[in-house]
Amino acid sequence: MPLYEYFCDDCQKEFTLLQPASVNKEETTCSECGSPKVTYKFSIFTSKIQGVSAASKKKPVTEDDFPNKDIFKLPIPRHISEL
Repeated sequence: MPLYEYFCDDCQKEFTLLQPASVNKEETTCSECGSPKVTYKFSIFTSKIQGVSAASKKKPVTEDDFPNKDIFKLPIPRHISEL
């Protein structure tokens, strides 16, 4: 379950709740004073991605390592002053 951050308009406190993603954020009440006048705050999050570390690769990256090799056939972008 994700953590959601809120701000209470009545008691002016910020609080965090562990809620399911399906919860209606408009029905949330303040955990400090019980007021229904709370504002959902957009917050950041982090995630851990498992994969191969750059240190474990022995060879440099080549065109063969990319899934779409056609990307290398695009024309080189030019600055407007060069046109």
